[in-house]
Amino acid sequence: MGILKWVAVVFAAGFVGYFGKYLSKLLIERFHRRKADGISTPQPIEAKTGEYDHKSEKKRLKLEKKKVKKVGDS
Repeated sequence: MGILKWVAVVFAAGFVGYFGKYLSKLLIERFHRRKADGISTPQPIEAKTGEYDHKSEKKRLKLEKKKVKKVGDS
C-alpha cells in the first residue's frame, strides 16, 4: 500500500508541476504583451543614428591609420 501512495504523490506532483509551469508561461506572456502594448513608441532615430555614426567614424579612422602605416612601410 505504501508504494501506491508514493506513486500517487509523484503523479500528483508531476501533474501540478506541469500545469503550473504551463500557467506561469501563459501569465508571463500576457505580462510581456501588456508591457509591449504600453510601450509602443519607438526609440528616437537620432539616438540610433548617432551611435551608428560613431561606429562608422571609428572604423574610418582605423582604416586611415592602416593606410598611413602601409605607406610608411613601403
